[in-house]
Amino acid sequence: MNLNNLKFLIKICFLAAATGFLIIWFGLFNISARVEHWDITSNFIEFVRERSIRSNAEAVTVPDLSDKTRVARGAANYAAMCAQCHLAPGFSSSELHEGLYPQPPVLSKPDKHEREPIETFWIIKNGLKMTAMPAWGIYNSDEQIWDLIALIEALKDMSSDEYQKLVAAGEHTHAKGRHAGENDSGSEKMIHTNLLHAPDE
Repeated sequence: MNLNNLKFLIKICFLAAATGFLIIWFGLFNISARVEHWDITSNFIEFVRERSIRSNAEAVTVPDLSDKTRVARGAANYAAMCAQCHLAPGFSSSELHEGLYPQPPVLSKPDKHEREPIETFWIIKNGLKMTAMPAWGIYNSDEQIWDLIALIEALKDMSSDEYQKLVAAGEHTHAKGRHAGENDSGSEKMIHTNLLHAPDE
């Protein structure tokens, strides 16, 4: 690369940086969750996210996720911690699901968001920045997270009745921590509403 080309490249980089700064400074980048990202922004964020997840999840070892006992153990925790955002069999929407951006994947319906279990484990344990996905590993053991994933894998072939029976028969457990509505003794003052909209017919 000759000197003139180098100078031109430096000018382009400086212009791009200055333009980006001005867009941010004057508030032209709308950070509202009601406005979608520009395509270039979405593509960049998705690339960074996917590379990070795949790289960090490589060392994860997957247990037997077909174990029905593990699936049953994950049901009540899923209903309490996940269903508001990611929905469940028989439910088409919720206020949280509709209000979040990016919108959480519907885990009971396989689609382009479907992931390998090692990636799902890493995401649930560590959370994702700027997505409202919590780091559930703070309050759940690895075993509890694998129970959730076993349930998620089973959701794809599960009816609404089967899901509700598993949730009713299970117990919501944490390694530690408490929810809003619980007092210092750990007893609950409020009832959790797992899904806010009426179930599908």
